[in-house]
Parts: sequence; structure tokens; C-alpha cells
Amino acid sequence: MSNNFRQELVENLDKYLIGLDDTFAFKCRRCGKCCKNREDILLNARDLYNIAVKLNLSIHKIVETYCDVYIGDTSRIPVVRLKPRGANKACPLLNGDHCSVHDSKPSVCALFPLGRVALNDKDAVGMENISPVKTGYIMNPIQCSSSNRKQTVRGWLERFGIQADDSFFVMWNKTVISLSESMHRFAENKVTKKSLELMWNGIYSAMYAAYDIEKDFMPQFLENSDKILKLIAELEIEFNKIK
Repeated sequence: MSNNFRQELVENLDKYLIGLDDTFAFKCRRCGKCCKNREDILLNARDLYNIAVKLNLSIHKIVETYCDVYIGDTSRIPVVRLKPRGANKACPLLNGDHCSVHDSKPSVCALFPLGRVALNDKDAVGMENISPVKTGYIMNPIQCSSSNRKQTVRGWLERFGIQADDSFFVMWNKTVISLSESMHRFAENKVTKKSLELMWNGIYSAMYAAYDIEKDFMPQFLENSDKILKLIAELEIEFNKIK
């Protein structure tokens, strides 16, 4: 997703939203274009877990081999992305023109040409309106494929085993937003760089790394998310006491 399109999306989201039973014209030609010249394939915890299971590697090894980890300019929390390779900035999981983890590919790739956004409930009032409570779908710009096959959003999601109302996606975004808001407050209150780095390490471990690929993902995510949110909240209380 280019920066220009991202900005356009933020400013005119309603124009790009597409309903579950709306149709779009797209047929993948498996040309690999959507896997090249990309520096924006961000992974969530479930993506990493699924890739680790597929390749039978630890999540640590997946991150070390295929990913970059950095602190988001806007979110101020750790972000994990697939690290492009070569002059054409190809996905590191690309084998020729084919995905080596096709049936376990990252959700942003499986969704293409659709995109997914976390939406607030417009009818909500009070603090709960701050956090995303439902999933919306958008059409990304398409620069490949044949346009001779009609698809519905619902059918496309079912084809790739993606739940239309994905509870993990909503919970992930709620957790990210809560942690991001806390980290911004720590920065505004002039918390030391060493303290920030310790918290970033804790967030990265809980959100991305601390998963056993021999166990089910969702219970681990719920436990990790609950622990890190409580820890960061407790640290905020302690820092406020000594300000």
C-alpha cells in the first residue's frame, strides 16, 4: 500500500469500503507481482505463528530469517514486517513466482486485492467508541490479474478460510491501540530511553514471540495480551506516582 493511497484511505475511507455481498472483478494469474516491490507487508502474531507452524521453525527463527522489527513512527510499539530481498524488493517467502507458505500466507496477502480495516461502531457513545469493534473491507488498487471473474467479498474470504467477522483481528487492534496510547504517554512524560526499551522488549515478546507452535494459538494470544496490558497499566500507575 503506497503512502499516497494510505493517506487517501484515511481521508476518504467510506469511498473504499465494500460490503460482504458486493462483487469485484479479479482473477489471480499467479504472476507474483503483488509479492515484489513491497516494503509494507506487516505481520501480526497469528501470521508469524502460522508461518512458523508451516515451516516447522520457531517464531524466533522466522523473525531472524525473514523479518525486520522496528518501533512504529506512529504507534510507538514494535512492528514486524517481512524484509524485502534483492533489487526488486521481493518477499523473502517467495520461491520463484510462487509463495512458499501459500496455504499459511500472511492475512494481508491472503486477502489481496481486498484490504481489512478495524472500524469503530458509529452508534457507540462514550469511551468504547475509541476502540475498534468490527471489521470492514476495502478494495486495494489492482495492477495485475484478469478482470473476467466476478467475486463476492464473502466468497473470497471463505476461499481462504478467513472469518468475515474475525474476532482475533478486532482484539489485536484493540490491544495495539491500547499499548500505543500508553507508550505515547510514557514518551510525553519523559520516561527514560532505557525504560522505554525494556517495555518495547516486553511488548515484542508478549505480542509476537512468546508462542509455542505445538499449542493452539488463540488461548496463548489471549493470555499474552492480558498480561502485557496489565503490566503496562501497572507501570503507568507507578510512573505517575513518581512524576
